[in-house]
Order: sequence, then structure tokens, then C-alpha cells
Amino acid sequence: MADTFKKVESEAPASSAEDAPEDAWKDVQVLKEHQPEKVKSNLTYRRMEQNLGEIDGSIASLTEQKATLEAEMAQVKATAEAE
Repeated sequence: MADTFKKVESEAPASSAEDAPEDAWKDVQVLKEHQPEKVKSNLTYRRMEQNLGEIDGSIASLTEQKATLEAEMAQVKATAEAE
């Protein structure tokens, strides 16, 4: 059975379309029911975008760390083979 997503009705007062920013839909809470067990999470698109940005930042940082480590490994290997 697939996960299901349902829009959560907010208790916040409804604002007119003129007052809402163009990307206000990103802050709408959506309830996700996970399968096979019924685990529920409240999600917003904006928070998911933030998570994605954090992951991208981690990838960039880890890529840099990996390159540094690989360079040091090459130096260690060259030193070990020279003796």
C-alpha cells in the first residue's frame, strides 16, 4: 500500500488571495501516512526545501572533505612506498 498525503485544515484565519504571498502554498501542512504501519508526519513544502538545502550543503562539505582526504591518502601512499 502506498503512502497517502492529505491536506491539514489550518485553524489560522483565512487571508485573501491578495494578502498571501505567491508561494504561500509552500507553508500548507500536509499529513503523510506511512505504510505499512500508520505513522503520521506533518510536512510543509518549505521545510522540505530547507531539508534539501541542508542536504545539498552537506554534500558540498563532504565532497570537499573527501577530496582533502584523498589528497592526504595519496601523500601517505607515496611516502610509504618511497621508504
